[in-house]
Amino acid sequence: MTTLTKKRLMYLSGEDYYFFTYSTLILLHVLKCENGRYFKDYRKIPFLIDITKDENALFILERALQETDKLSDERVKRKLNDIDKEYLFRSYSSGVARRSEILKLLFTLEKSSYVSLRRGERDFEIDVTLNIEAVPPDFFSAIVFGSDIRNIKRLQASIKRLSTLTLSTMIERIYDNNGVKTWAL
Repeated sequence: MTTLTKKRLMYLSGEDYYFFTYSTLILLHVLKCENGRYFKDYRKIPFLIDITKDENALFILERALQETDKLSDERVKRKLNDIDKEYLFRSYSSGVARRSEILKLLFTLEKSSYVSLRRGERDFEIDVTLNIEAVPPDFFSAIVFGSDIRNIKRLQASIKRLSTLTLSTMIERIYDNNGVKTWAL
């Protein structure tokens, strides 16, 4: 990836926005939300970014969801220990705190034609699709972003229909069902 490519993707100074930018683009690409196939409700993006960037949170979630799947007929929930709950709670609270940053980022990416946005089916929903032709062809290099791509695929394998779930269903599956206290969004 060239320096020019990186600079074109950065719209505000600071590594957090750069990190959110490439994480969002990679998330949309791996979930195949491109060229008119929309990722439902942008508000899920900061939660997913936070989980996929933290190997510990991703491992805890994978383990908890595997256990829940085995026991789904009995509706028995796996009890996470306090440390595991704390990892998941941190990703939840970070996700809540970053929603407005991600929305601003998406509006900026739309102005640069990297993504397209549309109003969702419900209030406060904005759906997003990646305009793959606007992204440099070498951007999704496994050499540069291999671990990010693998982590998103791991999460996708654990949570089916990730791009089409409602925010409330996703929150329930990731946090509520694992004993993490959440609040209404």
